[in-house]
Amino acid sequence: MLIIHDKRLPIEYRRALRGKFQNIQFFPFEGMNGKVYESISCHPDIYLFQLSPAAVICAPGLREDQIAPLRAGKVEIVKGENDPGGRYPDTARYNASRVGDKVFHNLKYTDKVILDKVREEGLKLVGISQGYSRCSILPVSSNAIITSDEVIAGAASREGVEVLLLSPGGVFLPGEEYGFIGGCGGILPDGTVVLLGDPKLHPQGKEIERFLDRHTSNYLFLKGLPLYDAGGLLAVGRGTSCGCPE
Repeated sequence: MLIIHDKRLPIEYRRALRGKFQNIQFFPFEGMNGKVYESISCHPDIYLFQLSPAAVICAPGLREDQIAPLRAGKVEIVKGENDPGGRYPDTARYNASRVGDKVFHNLKYTDKVILDKVREEGLKLVGISQGYSRCSILPVSSNAIITSDEVIAGAASREGVEVLLLSPGGVFLPGEEYGFIGGCGGILPDGTVVLLGDPKLHPQGKEIERFLDRHTSNYLFLKGLPLYDAGGLLAVGRGTSCGCPE
């Protein structure tokens, strides 16, 4: 299994994350210089959409060395049609979020290859107004999410998904007023939710922990560190489950 994260993730987070796992390879991801603004320039979820347990749709302009670790892990790589652009909504082309058999995104901005592949897989496209869907959604199970976006919360609820709606803020993202909860974590093959930081330090930490206790058999967090938006953690590889659980 390979866990992809922003190469700029602070050392204290990287040390704490590696201390939680054995026999897992970590892939510090480097974005495309000058393509998007600095605060999200190395966020995996800006360039990569995880279609299935071992299939990723990526921006076509990524260099071969940027995707070589994926190939080595026998991940199927499908190139998208367009690279992310410098400003929103062009930055959001790959930032769709898969939750079980549903894919949430602003479908006006979704890269065409993602739309085609999602339909081929028989998944349901759920159109919302938020382009930064993966940033805004932390999947907890195939039927439960955490978000601070009211529009996403409403759409997910209508699809029968359990939702914890947070107030905006409480997440650190260098260069921005605050980050998004979806960028703070991901899901491992066994369904374990991994958080980049300590939910106890979030203003609604007790609610987050109660929700996680109800909807997942296990979760890991990095004690004593504030929640950090690093563009998500993508767990990929042959023989693994999707970072967004099925």
